[in-house]
Amino acid sequence: MKVFISVDLEGISGVFAEEQITVGTVAHQTACGYMRDDVDAVIEGCLAAGATEIVVADGHGRNANLRFEGLPDSVTLVSGSPIPLSMMDGVSSDCAAAMLIGYHARAGTQAAVLDHTYTYDVSRVRVGDREIGEIGLNAAVAGSFGVPVVLVSGDDKAASEVSSLIPQATCAVVKHGMLRTAARLLSPGAARGRLRESAQRALSAPSRPQPLDLGDDPLRVTFVSTGTCDRACRCPGVNRISAREVEIDGADYLEEFHIFLACLALAEGAAR
Repeated sequence: MKVFISVDLEGISGVFAEEQITVGTVAHQTACGYMRDDVDAVIEGCLAAGATEIVVADGHGRNANLRFEGLPDSVTLVSGSPIPLSMMDGVSSDCAAAMLIGYHARAGTQAAVLDHTYTYDVSRVRVGDREIGEIGLNAAVAGSFGVPVVLVSGDDKAASEVSSLIPQATCAVVKHGMLRTAARLLSPGAARGRLRESAQRALSAPSRPQPLDLGDDPLRVTFVSTGTCDRACRCPGVNRISAREVEIDGADYLEEFHIFLACLALAEGAAR
């Protein structure tokens, strides 16, 4: 059984401050240790449930946060940037399940720890009448390969977001958001015990969620400023519909996702 794990940093146990997610700070180095500990706990749960191959994608920033030393032989690590599917690079149709570990709620969610949607340039993303964040965007990438998301970890606000998108998915809540940069944190032992147990339970369940399909509606991306929208509009396949909003209508969701990533790279003036 092959399992894909995408790992972000904002929803990792023990993380609550901007310094912790900012590359180059002492606090970030410490947070990377927390990240590896959470990942190790999830891997242990997957192996206990019978996983024979695990692909882990380092999905924060430039994807260079996780150490590869000490990983089990059955685990491969995707690191570095830019890569075609960003946080989801390594997912494939032969995966039995996907897990989103250390994830956070979408931009604009009250009392969610370090909420945002992919970058701080994005105000919101919609598909039809539904607003989604990184959880929805990335779960739909897995769904494009026919792979269900069975587990998401993060704060309680991320868990609420999951319940509305993928009701059957298991949620491992490792902290409770109080403000954007304040949280009530579980102890390391409690958080990693929950992650280990949740991963094993999610893979051992008699049935799994359906792969997420967002339908045929185009992606609508609202940027924080007109300037970032100006830059994003240079991307082919983008239709500007207002001062800060663009529409992306591709042949399928994966094409729209690739265009979305290109928009973000242009908006922030860097490759992603």
